Amino acid sequence: MSKSNMNFAVNEDSVLCNIMNGEIRARIISKRNSSKKELYKKRGVINTSPTIKNFIINHKEIFGNQKLVHGDGSNFFDEILSISPLSESENYKDALKTRLEYQYGLTEDEIIDMMAFFEEFKQMEQSPDVKKIIDDTEVYKDSIERAWKSNESKIMKYVKSILGYEPENIGKVSTYIVYPNFDTHRCYQLSSNKTLLFFAKSGETDPNKILAFLTHQAVHQPILPYKPTMTQKDKEIFHSFIKFLTDKDVYNYLSGKSYLDIVTRGENPEVMAKVYPFWLGYRYRNIDKQGEDPVQAIQTAINRDKDYFDKLPENSKKRKLYSKYEFEKLDARKIATLFRERRGITPYQFAKLDFNRDSIYKEKYVNKKSTVSPTTDGR
Repeated sequence: MSKSNMNFAVNEDSVLCNIMNGEIRARIISKRNSSKKELYKKRGVINTSPTIKNFIINHKEIFGNQKLVHGDGSNFFDEILSISPLSESENYKDALKTRLEYQYGLTEDEIIDMMAFFEEFKQMEQSPDVKKIIDDTEVYKDSIERAWKSNESKIMKYVKSILGYEPENIGKVSTYIVYPNFDTHRCYQLSSNKTLLFFAKSGETDPNKILAFLTHQAVHQPILPYKPTMTQKDKEIFHSFIKFLTDKDVYNYLSGKSYLDIVTRGENPEVMAKVYPFWLGYRYRNIDKQGEDPVQAIQTAINRDKDYFDKLPENSKKRKLYSKYEFEKLDARKIATLFRERRGITPYQFAKLDFNRDSIYKEKYVNKKSTVSPTTDGR
């Protein structure tokens, strides 16, 4: 893990593609929910710049084509974003034509029109207001890159200490920073050893959260990828494990704050709640080697997150997101016991555990019909 597998760049076409994707989505959503229109304008998601606004007005026939722009807001820029870094190579036009033809079923005449469209699209980068956006993105990229390079060694060493071994570094992540007028966290797996990440966090001022999100990408595809033999259920569990290992635990390591204070991308509340107590068992399975009691460490973590949950407003989105964690039911001793003989468990073995919560509940909450013992792993 000593060698970095993350690099950072700004690609002008990527910045513009992402802005256009956001503009189209926001405009369509605003038609269904007018209250959001002013919010999107205020944040610069709609009418990001005069040049971009005029470009949309001048190409109504393209943005009104139902092959290219759908009623839910999804649109062709979403797909073009994944190949936008190729704009600096000779292969870009061929890749663009292929994507338009096979992904959207455009006719030969429509493709000719679209290639002319993208020529004008490219010319926008020379406009002063768009240049300002790209320059601001460069500054934003530099701040993120500095933060990552300053902390990467410490973070990856910490991750290794939790895993208990050093996985092989089998891939790299090319991180393209885009303009932060809205949240972007788009990941494309190009091959087994190459991942594209398009990233920006609108209004996020906590560098620890940025670092935690980046750690997820630095760890998941490059060193702990899905295995071809994994079922969809295995992948869901394994991805939750990755989220706890990186987003949640690294954030706690850097900030000292609750796991609940950081919401991961596309967080599945049911799966995360199911995995949470077992993750804590895994997390603290070897802490006795540092002279600490695993039971006490697990209970401290549960108390930390329960305290955070109890302070959340009754009808808040976060309280709803974490409502299935059932902190008061969790038995720290049972959780520690479950992992006492599993000190060397790998993340892939973790995904195969039996996640029956009766095995780690306090006795008064146990389903009496269950015959699962605290040490059953179900394999």
